[in-house]
Amino acid sequence: MGSTYYIYPIYRIISIQFTCLCQLFYPILDLRFNLCYNPSDFWENKLPCGGVNLNDRHHLRLNVGFLIHQSVGYSRNFDYDLPSVQVGSDLDVTDFQGTLQLTRTHQGLLAQGKMQALTQLDCVRCIQPYNQLLQISIETLFVYPSSKATDPLLSIPETGILDLGPLLREYFLLAIPIQPLCSPDCKGLCPVCGINRNLYHCDHPLAEVDPRLEILKTLLPK
Repeated sequence: MGSTYYIYPIYRIISIQFTCLCQLFYPILDLRFNLCYNPSDFWENKLPCGGVNLNDRHHLRLNVGFLIHQSVGYSRNFDYDLPSVQVGSDLDVTDFQGTLQLTRTHQGLLAQGKMQALTQLDCVRCIQPYNQLLQISIETLFVYPSSKATDPLLSIPETGILDLGPLLREYFLLAIPIQPLCSPDCKGLCPVCGINRNLYHCDHPLAEVDPRLEILKTLLPK
């Protein structure tokens, strides 16, 4: 009696081995894409109200891949309340607070929200450092796929990692006043001795003004 041989396709054997390994280490196997994963990797309690932080050092880098695959109109809020964050290489802020809403559109993700933070500036009158409140309103479209974007800063890469840093840096820099003042009634520095008149009182007489410049006094507020 002859022997009977069964030929089993090699790709099927590999698929079975792949399935066994996935079920051993991961609870879910997606046979459509031969993809195995652990749902806990995408739990929202790891995210700021719906987005994925890469790690604790990059609070402004979000994995928005899950939003890209949602239907148009789907949105998610991202709440921020951080004691400090580096928005850019030249901008550090503290007390960073706000909410950013990302909404899926046909073109990509629409970002809308309001944020505020403190940054240290030097007063133009007394030359003393102080914390300036910066408040910004955001309404920007991040294009996906990135090949359709005209500005690389406003595109979502294929990795799904959205870096908000460059955009927030531009918004915060534009919010910095041209002439920073520690307070509207700052007295500035004494023109004679240079002392900070907010902290100390000068007893010396004011310097005599050139008579030819007396007319300029009329331009000063009374």
